[in-house]
Amino acid sequence: MEEYTVSRLSALIKRSLEQSFGAIQLKAEVSALKIHSSGHLYFALKDSEAVIDAVCWKGVAQKQKIKLEDGMEIRCFGQVTTYPMRSKYQFVVERFELAGMGELLKLLEERRRKLAEEGLFDPSRKKPIPHIPQLIGIITSPTGAVIKDMLHRIRQRFPRNVLLWPVLVQGTEAGGQIVAAIEGMNSLPADQRPDLLIVARGGGSFEDLMPFNEENVVRAAAASTIPLISAVGHETDTTLIDYVADLRAPTPTAAAEFAVPEKVKLQAVVCRAFAQLNMVISSGMERKMLFLRSNKILNFQGIISVKIQRADMIFDRMVSCIKNYMSQKRISLVRTVILKPILRENVTDVWQKLHFLFHGELERAKSRFLITVGAMESNSHTNILHRGFAFVESNKSLPITSMREAEKHSSFNLTFADGKLKVQRIAPQGKLF
Repeated sequence: MEEYTVSRLSALIKRSLEQSFGAIQLKAEVSALKIHSSGHLYFALKDSEAVIDAVCWKGVAQKQKIKLEDGMEIRCFGQVTTYPMRSKYQFVVERFELAGMGELLKLLEERRRKLAEEGLFDPSRKKPIPHIPQLIGIITSPTGAVIKDMLHRIRQRFPRNVLLWPVLVQGTEAGGQIVAAIEGMNSLPADQRPDLLIVARGGGSFEDLMPFNEENVVRAAAASTIPLISAVGHETDTTLIDYVADLRAPTPTAAAEFAVPEKVKLQAVVCRAFAQLNMVISSGMERKMLFLRSNKILNFQGIISVKIQRADMIFDRMVSCIKNYMSQKRISLVRTVILKPILRENVTDVWQKLHFLFHGELERAKSRFLITVGAMESNSHTNILHRGFAFVESNKSLPITSMREAEKHSSFNLTFADGKLKVQRIAPQGKLF
């Protein structure tokens, strides 16, 4: 009887098993999935009656379009082999795909329902998109037409600063990179943080868009404090990130249009608003000038000009009187001092009297001036209206000074001290109410 070593026997079993089956295809459900720190995938393939361990090496897993999850039904291609260190056989997966679209749709619908029940899709959670963001963060592939089209459209409509965070947009590693990008943008310092995020990728197959259906990607988008626009695929494509995004764009180019206004249209709106404002101000000024000129009570210019002229005349007379008085007192003083040397010691008393007389005349002039100012203030329209009067004007801001003229208008305005009131005239049996 031939003697074998354990290593030789394990190698013979391994070779025999691999040669017996060769490359085969399995349809099974994924169970007990474990992603090792090395990137290799360890899981079980099972059906209703049996289970077989399986492994998918990192290099193979990175090339697949979908990301494995527990409960997913797949069709995998590979070979049966052994793992001598534990005396067990396993299936080495070299390629896998979804066993049926129905299974994937079922999985996505269950995930959508779960997230909706948590309130992640609630419209009240959505944040408003800034009208003119200062900095736009874009999460997408750094190569390809998507980023070029978006940058071109932003520059064309309203140039803004753009911060690009490059990521993979398909494959098993895409989901993790997208999550890291969203969280990274939100954790930037306030002076470097974007005002708006756009997560974008161009069109592709259903499997290509799967990273944007991953639960961790959806939760990261929902947790973003920065308003987020999703722009994944074409207009007919829908992914779960669209439900939590603050705004869903049908295409990446449309997302760029949603992000910034059109500069030319914005300038036209501002110009129209300025022209309307200018017209309203000019029209209002013209009406007020006409009102002031046509109202004798409120003829400020006439009242003020008369009072100013009167004040000037009073001041001129006051100056003339003071000069005459001073001249007379000076002559009298000189005569007194020269003719009566004995009275020289009284010069101080004389100057004190002059000083008293001068200030007395000045105070009287000041009183007359204040009386004039008070008369001007008492004639102001505000004081007149506060005494119970009202000003009547037509809808064209023309004064109405008689009842006969008032009967010609169906409505007119009454101006009181505290505001304006529009009056509708009702004239049954020739009476004005």
